[in-house]
Amino acid sequence: MDYKQTLDSLLDYPTFEQLLQESIALSRQKNPKITNYNVGGAYRTLLEVNSEAIKQLYDLVKEHIIPNMFVVTAKGKWLDVHAATFGITRKSAKKTKGYVLFKRTDTSGNILIPKGTIVKTTPNIFGEELKFITIEEKVLIDGQAEISVQIEAEEPGAKYNVGEGMINTLTTYISGIDEIYNPANWLSEEGTDEETDESLRNRILLVWATKSIFTDDYYRFHTLSVDGVVDCYIDNQHPRGQGTADIYIVSSSGMPTTDLISQVQTVINDVKTPAADILVKAPTEKPIDLDITITSYSDYPDKTLIQAEAERRINALFIYNPDYKEVIFDYENRRFTIGKNIALSTIYYVLMEVEGVEKVNINSPTADIAVNPDELPTLQSLTLQVV
Repeated sequence: MDYKQTLDSLLDYPTFEQLLQESIALSRQKNPKITNYNVGGAYRTLLEVNSEAIKQLYDLVKEHIIPNMFVVTAKGKWLDVHAATFGITRKSAKKTKGYVLFKRTDTSGNILIPKGTIVKTTPNIFGEELKFITIEEKVLIDGQAEISVQIEAEEPGAKYNVGEGMINTLTTYISGIDEIYNPANWLSEEGTDEETDESLRNRILLVWATKSIFTDDYYRFHTLSVDGVVDCYIDNQHPRGQGTADIYIVSSSGMPTTDLISQVQTVINDVKTPAADILVKAPTEKPIDLDITITSYSDYPDKTLIQAEAERRINALFIYNPDYKEVIFDYENRRFTIGKNIALSTIYYVLMEVEGVEKVNINSPTADIAVNPDELPTLQSLTLQVV
């Protein structure tokens, strides 16, 4: 909901000219001997400076003070203050944790994998390498071909929740190691970005639901309060019989880890009634395959830039990317979250907004894809060609 019109009606905001005329009128009343109010005159200039200063104060109140007085419109630190009054804090960014496999072909002898060993992804299409550091010391013993080693991202952030096989470069040289990679389900703890204003605002508003206990919003509030959870769906239609409910959670990387599911289950167990049977689950993956052809304008200089931006936008629809909140209009409602149908119109929209794009053709799928409430759309494959 757009509250701008309501906020603007809370206070009368005079224009600069109105303030100036008020100052001149007051001056004529208080200082009748002063008669020169001509444009360019020294005294009028002083009144203009004063009127501009007052106008700027009104602008500060209108654009910054009043909007930040209310939860529904507050931003940044102001919203943090509102949250604090409800005993809520903004969820901080977290580092990704997981493991990689160190492999060798010659299995003779022992090889030490030191704590602090640096591994990384190969440069992506933007030239960015994501580095990880081993947080334990391991030894490949004689006769052993591979070993798993725990790693942690160099910096906090959801972008480190990379896909299978993307961590494949050893920065710290270790003699005898031929290959490293992150296997499927390599994550143990999802990395997260700092909680957005919209997410924090939603949790603040959900506080009121906790006053009426054991409702959907009551459980939604407690579920979303767990670090790493960005969305959830509550099936309250007795999925496993009378008195049962299932909560499906989504993490910053999409599908949640077993550790995150356990954390949420512990929280729910603490706040539910003893008689309630509530299970926290991962959603069912809904694999999506996209085949898209983009036609660029003939005079556009670099098709690789279109390819790169188009791929990032498609991925941002499936995995939350805060960088695109200001790029894709109505991003929060357009992205494909749990239970959200794959609307081809959304894909057309985000791609047509890429600079240099003349036409978009979605070869597959040919129609919108229905997604069940407990399903999470995941991008299984993306074939994208720019011609």
